[in-house]
Amino acid sequence: MRWFSSYRLHGHSLAPRLPQHSLIISMRWPSRWRLTPGATVVVEHPRLGQLVKRLHRIDDNGRLWLRGEHPDGLSSEQMGPVSRQCIKGRVVFSVAATPSSHQLRHGA
Repeated sequence: MRWFSSYRLHGHSLAPRLPQHSLIISMRWPSRWRLTPGATVVVEHPRLGQLVKRLHRIDDNGRLWLRGEHPDGLSSEQMGPVSRQCIKGRVVFSVAATPSSHQLRHGA
């Protein structure tokens, strides 16, 4: 498994901080490493598939509750908690997309 992975965001759940088509770089985050609320993580959600969300809180049972930032996104309650093993990486770098940054002009 690679230590770093890159992703292009699809959807608006982290907007306005990271709009759709933003580029993120995540670092594999072994389960023994500490995660703190507020971290942006790549998750393999058991029901929803691969997501990029912010860690909202860690409950008393060690389960992780996630959330997006956009008001129309899924709530923590809708997603439900995930186990630490679902975390595939922590976002360590991002480049926010601008309206034209994901489009290439012909001949460019």
